[in-house]
Amino acid sequence: MIKYFFKLAAGLMMLLVLPVTLFCQNNLSDYSTLTYSVSPRYDLPLSDSILQYKYGLGGQVSIDYKPPVKFPFYLTFDAGYMYSPFQIEWATPLHTVFTGAGLGLNYNFLGRMMADIYVKGGYYGGFLTALSNDVVFGGNPFVEVGGGMGFYFTPSFSIRAGASYRQLLGNPEALFQSVGFYLGASYRIPLKGSFDIGPSTKTPFRLKISNIKYEDIFPVFYKYYDDHPIGKAVIKNDENGEIENVKVSLFIKQYMDNPKSYVIEQPFKKGEQRGVDLFALFNENVLGITEGAKVSSQITISYDFKGDEKSGTVTNTVMLLNRNASIWDDDRRAAAFITARDPLVLKFSKNLMSIIREEPENALGNNFMFLDAVHNTLSLYGMTYAVDPKTPYKKLHEEKNAVDFLQFPRQTLDYKAGDCDDLSILYAALLEAVNIETALITVPGHIYIAVYLGMNQEDADSIFFNRDDLILRDNKVWLPFEVTMQKSSFLQAWQKGSAEWLKYNPLGKAGFYTVPDAWKVFEPVGLPGEPADINLPDSDVIRKAVDSDMKKASEREISGKVKNLKERIKQSGNNAKLLNKLGVIYARYNLYEKAEEQFLKIPDTSGYRGIALANIGNIRFRLGEYKESLRYYKDAERILKDNSILQLNITRAEYELGNFDIADKHYNQLKIVSPELAERYSYLGSGGKDVARASSAEEKGDVLWQE
Repeated sequence: MIKYFFKLAAGLMMLLVLPVTLFCQNNLSDYSTLTYSVSPRYDLPLSDSILQYKYGLGGQVSIDYKPPVKFPFYLTFDAGYMYSPFQIEWATPLHTVFTGAGLGLNYNFLGRMMADIYVKGGYYGGFLTALSNDVVFGGNPFVEVGGGMGFYFTPSFSIRAGASYRQLLGNPEALFQSVGFYLGASYRIPLKGSFDIGPSTKTPFRLKISNIKYEDIFPVFYKYYDDHPIGKAVIKNDENGEIENVKVSLFIKQYMDNPKSYVIEQPFKKGEQRGVDLFALFNENVLGITEGAKVSSQITISYDFKGDEKSGTVTNTVMLLNRNASIWDDDRRAAAFITARDPLVLKFSKNLMSIIREEPENALGNNFMFLDAVHNTLSLYGMTYAVDPKTPYKKLHEEKNAVDFLQFPRQTLDYKAGDCDDLSILYAALLEAVNIETALITVPGHIYIAVYLGMNQEDADSIFFNRDDLILRDNKVWLPFEVTMQKSSFLQAWQKGSAEWLKYNPLGKAGFYTVPDAWKVFEPVGLPGEPADINLPDSDVIRKAVDSDMKKASEREISGKVKNLKERIKQSGNNAKLLNKLGVIYARYNLYEKAEEQFLKIPDTSGYRGIALANIGNIRFRLGEYKESLRYYKDAERILKDNSILQLNITRAEYELGNFDIADKHYNQLKIVSPELAERYSYLGSGGKDVARASSAEEKGDVLWQE
């Protein structure tokens, strides 16, 4: 009889194993549950048991455990009781208790329906009361095979009905054989994961994902990849019809907070194959990668097919390079390293600006002077130009896609050395930190910078002797500067930058990229971590170096004009107008000693004597010698009548000396003779209360020279 039992069990198992196996490939989850069941039962005797027993009546309680695997088998443990009256009327009934364990398979379908089969075995104990009123007890193994159907009212609660064949083994023959029918209730509890009312009834995912190719990923451009693909893949529609709303998602654990997704609105026809882009929205963790790393990526594709939403995931490997890596397929990439808001860069630039802020304004402009200050300060700081033998710019720029190692400004300041690209990045960051616009210039095998001087072509023509030393673009004047000449003077580095531009630009081999425009494509990123402290060279040494350079640059730029004026002065016999004009030229470039020398040559009998005295007063004013400036203005006032500029100068001197009541009287007169000047210098009428002086025209260095 046992062999027939096992044949029956094997047959029933096969009926469910094949469809369940096919179903499991795509539709089941690896959640885990514990199910408690109570099932009343009615048994009909079979074979020889019909002659002995009328029926069986009882029930059982069971606990089913589904392990966290996708194949839907479960382990069952139960205990039960059965009451079985004999056919003989006077015989007392048989009472049976049993406990056992087994293995089952279940299959959920149509959302709320469930079918299962099981086999189990265990041990039973039976007892009855003999005619002698003695209780007779005995026990043996039992075996059972069965199956049933169920319906889930909720994801946890269900009712079940089914039938099983049970045989209580004995010696020499079975004690009881029966087929039983049960109806019960079950409650399941999740142990791992979550479940719904049965698994999805969707057909399998049928979108093929192939030919996945990633580019090397450069952490410094992590913002760039939000709308520029890091790779591509090919997807093919293997569904039996058109699919819609194809959604492509990419996720790289640890380096992305959320998947980066987009939807392809155009439907895919049956059998259609199409390439798709892969995008990534990285977080700042990628900037912590100091060595290249291979990481796993997950590509998830979802789509709608005949009202069903389906999805599938493919895992691949992608290469993340180190945070200093870049390529030169687009020269604007260097802008991502120009971190003008880096705390160390800001400290360097702001402190340097405070050192030179008190320097008198020069006709060459503040941007010119700050560039000179940066160059001299870096030279005094110990910065050197050093070609990296492993990643020379000249070679890697020619290869375009070869990986280069670019330093962040903070790193270059720390190392005190860098290649031409590193120094260009550093200079640009230091200047942009104080809102001075810069540009990157590329010529064959080299990169350096240009600095916007804050002036247009007309201004530059009146200030600079040789306009060929500058670059004019969109009526903005730029100074080309060779950053690698750390051991050379400012003027030499300027001349070298100008020569390189003049050599390659006519040949169409010079690139010019403003940093603000490059930032629109390759945003700057902050280097993580706290920067090391930095100490600038002695401020007096910096000022002395800048003063020396500014005088040399000024003399260079006015040399042609000075030579021409000196010849005319000589020919005219020291014409007062020409002497004053020469003095003003010197003064505008802060060459005060030479300027005053020309003003003092103008005789008392000349009509320009009063103007000369007023201009000497301007020199004293720019030097902060307000009492002396007022004395010269007063002397000039005795000669000049109704001179609005002189009236302004007297007002300003009184104001700086704190004589606000007197300054107010002169300011009221200025409003009558020149409302325009009064409006421009409106702070003079504040009685000393307006200390902000926001307008550049209100700065002490802004004086009006009289020619």
